[in-house]
Amino acid sequence: MRTVGAAVAGMFTGLLLGVLLAEPVVRPAGTDLPVGTALLLGFAPPVLALLGAVVGVLIARRTR
Repeated sequence: MRTVGAAVAGMFTGLLLGVLLAEPVVRPAGTDLPVGTALLLGFAPPVLALLGAVVGVLIARRTR
């Protein structure tokens, strides 16, 4: 159960970090971003959420 909690906490932390990193870049740029950059920034929050979940599980297993 501890591992699941660590994964969920890591996922929310990664999602929050992804939104905080991507939004300040996307909002001022508006529609002036190239398509590739916009796609990369659009995928940043889910990718960082997944990475945060993995890191959370690794930290939980290491501290056991």
